[in-house]
Amino acid sequence: MSRIRVWAIVLALVGIAAGVGLGLWYGWEIDPVEYTDTDIAYLHPIYRDEYVRLVSSAYALDGDLNTARARLVLLDVPDPAAAVADLAERAIADGVSAPDIALLARLAVDLGADRAALEPYVAQGEGQ
Repeated sequence: MSRIRVWAIVLALVGIAAGVGLGLWYGWEIDPVEYTDTDIAYLHPIYRDEYVRLVSSAYALDGDLNTARARLVLLDVPDPAAAVADLAERAIADGVSAPDIALLARLAVDLGADRAALEPYVAQGEGQ
């Protein structure tokens, strides 16, 4: 390999490294991303479901229905009870573990949802 070709490769690699370095520096130091006006209501549906599951777990621990309701209102759903009940029914259809379904079912029923499919799980949750 000739000297000119070696130097061309070295200069190309240095140029690429310098470009990557300058790009990272610019993105982190000069003009970093700033998130504004973000809201939990804009979560992807998968993460919204996970958030509801976390709210049901927190409700099982503290029993504070008003706090659970306030947390669900942040999702900007018209009927939080129906949203939790829908998630519980999807969990039943997906074969999620019974204790996890029981948490969702208990929260849905306490919020006012009246679904026959949830009754066995509410009764199971009370027995624990």
